[in-house]
Amino acid sequence: MTAVGSPLYDLAGGHIGALLLVLAVPLFGWIIATAAARRDAGRSRLRRMLDGYRALPLTSRAIVWLLLMSAAAHAGLAADAGHAGSGLRAAFLVQVALLVVAVARMALGRSWRGLAVAVLLGSLVAYWAASLGGEASDQLGIAIKLVEIGALALIIRPIPGRRVRSWSAAGLIVALVVLTDVAAWASAGLAAGGADALASVASHETGDDGHGAVPAPGMLMTIPLDLEPTEGERAAAQTLHDAVVRGIAPFADPAVAGAAGYDVAGIGGRDFHAGNAAYEGDGRTLDSERPETLVYAEAPDGRQVLVGAMFLMDGIGEAGPTVGGPLTIWHGHEHVCIALLPPSITAILSPLGSCPVGSFDLPLTTEMIHVWTVPGAPQPFGDLDEAWLIDYLAAPDE
Repeated sequence: MTAVGSPLYDLAGGHIGALLLVLAVPLFGWIIATAAARRDAGRSRLRRMLDGYRALPLTSRAIVWLLLMSAAAHAGLAADAGHAGSGLRAAFLVQVALLVVAVARMALGRSWRGLAVAVLLGSLVAYWAASLGGEASDQLGIAIKLVEIGALALIIRPIPGRRVRSWSAAGLIVALVVLTDVAAWASAGLAAGGADALASVASHETGDDGHGAVPAPGMLMTIPLDLEPTEGERAAAQTLHDAVVRGIAPFADPAVAGAAGYDVAGIGGRDFHAGNAAYEGDGRTLDSERPETLVYAEAPDGRQVLVGAMFLMDGIGEAGPTVGGPLTIWHGHEHVCIALLPPSITAILSPLGSCPVGSFDLPLTTEMIHVWTVPGAPQPFGDLDEAWLIDYLAAPDE
C-alpha cells in the first residue's frame, strides 16, 4: 500500500534535486571564492566580483545569497524530468541566467536593482498563475517564494525620512506574502481529485509525482497499489458492509446509542459524529457491533437518522486492514489544527505553517474508515455524496 497526501505539507518527488542544489549553494560559493582567490588581483573578472562582494554591506550580501538560492532552486526544477519538453524548463533557465547576471552586476558595482526586482516579481506572478492553473504547491515551492519575497523586502527596504516609500514597501511585502499563501491554498484545492484520480496517482499512471489529482489538504489516504478489486475482495467488502448494517441497527434509536456509551447529545447537521470513548483503543478492529463512532444526520423534519459508522485504528501510524482492497480505503488526517477549550478541530494548517490563535498543529491522526448503512447509499465506504444525502433526508419518512 502507499500513503498519498497533499504536497502542500510535503516535497514533490521531482523537487528533491532542486532542494539539494539549494542546500549546496554555500558549497558552490566556497568553491567559487577559492578559485577566485587564486587568480591574480585585477586580472580576473571572477576575482573582481569576489572583491566587490566582500566590499558590499551586510544587507547586500544577504540579497546575493537569497538570489542565488532562488537561482539554484529553479536550476533544479529545470532539470526535473517532469518539465521536459515544456515551456517551464526554458522559463526556469532564463530566470536562473537573469538572477546570476543580477548578482554579477551587484558584485561589479553596476546597476542591478531593477533587473532583480523584475525577475523576482515575475517569478512570484508565474507561481500564482501556475497555482491557479492547478499545479499543486509543495513545501519547496512555498519556501523559495518566501526567499524571493525576503530578497525583495531587502531591496526595497524602507529609507529613513521617506515615509511614503516606507509604507508602500511594507504594504507590498505584506500583499506578496498574503497572495502567495492564497495561491498555495488555491493550488491545493484545485489539484485535489476524487477516488478515481487518486487511484491513478497511486498506480503511478500519471507520472506527475503528485502534481494534480491528490488528496485535499489535511487528508492522507492509504491506497492499495493493486487498484482492481478481486472477486474475493468484493465479497469481503460486501460481507463487512452487511455485518455493519446488522451490527449498528439497534443504534438507529439515539437513546439506545446513548445507553451504550455514545455521545449523542446535540445531534444536528448532516455529519454528526457520536464517539464512544470506551471503544477507542480497545484492541478491536472493525468490530461491527462496537464501532468507535456512529454518524447521524438531522432531517428537515427533525428526525435523527443513523447514516453509518466510523471505525478507528488504535494507534497513529497503524494501517487499517483493507479487507476489500481498493473498495475499503482507510484515511487519516494530517496537520489539522486542534483547540483544547473546547476540544475541536479549528482548521487545517496553512501553507505557511500556522494555525488559528489558541490552537496547535496535530501532524497526524489515526486511520479511519466510514461505512454507510443508510438504505440506497451510492457509496458504501469512504465519502457519502452530500447531494444524495440531502435528497434522502428531505424525502418523507415511510
